[in-house]
Amino acid sequence: MARSSRSSSSTWRYINPAYYLKRPKRLALLFIVFVFGTLVVWDRQTLVREHEEELSKLNEEVTRLQNKLGEVKDVKSVTSQAKTSGKSNNAKRKSNVSDDPIDIERREKVKDAMIHAWSSYEKYAWGHDELQPQTKNGVDSFGGLGATLIDSLDTLYIMGLDEQFQRARE
Repeated sequence: MARSSRSSSSTWRYINPAYYLKRPKRLALLFIVFVFGTLVVWDRQTLVREHEEELSKLNEEVTRLQNKLGEVKDVKSVTSQAKTSGKSNNAKRKSNVSDDPIDIERREKVKDAMIHAWSSYEKYAWGHDELQPQTKNGVDSFGGLGATLIDSLDTLYIMGLDEQFQRARE
């Protein structure tokens, strides 16, 4: 019987604060375990909360996109009805699509950048494969085929840079 009372008291001794006051290393270990346990639980709750917030944002975005899709389908059904009735809607399309001033400005900046790059290529590396911008030398890294010249033909044509396109083509 003495043995059973001893075993029951040994399990309860870990609950007694005096046990840890006599053993500071175990107190420190208990404190560290408590802190890490708290951080794990807290971090888990934070992750769950952030996940729920992100899900709600995504659900709102899905709803908004579904509404836009419905509007687009309505517009397409109206235009298909107009086609069947024999009306020309080329003018309608052009009037519905208006260029944003910011888009126009962006296009001009891209065009200016292309003109800058092309004029530097013409000036410093005409006929070579590449222009080394720091040394301003032409390099034939593709066997002297004029890779930049060939590669930029379509870009010049699409951008409407006809003068540069004609010089490159010749």
